[in-house]
Amino acid sequence: MDTTSTTEKIQLHASSLEELQHVLQTGLKSNFAEVEVSVVDCPDLTKEPFTFPVPGPFPTSLLHNYITQ
Repeated sequence: MDTTSTTEKIQLHASSLEELQHVLQTGLKSNFAEVEVSVVDCPDLTKEPFTFPVPGPFPTSLLHNYITQ
């Protein structure tokens, strides 16, 4: 029985935050009356209201969605 395996490396597309923002904004607009999607600095998640126990390797920015039906 052959138990060897191979690994194949492929190049993947990494979308920019602006591209992701546009795609989310467009998609959400078709389902909600008011939508605002923006790219902002990541909050300190160790503080209220999140209170994570330790700082982690969080991204430098976070996508926020403000949705009102």
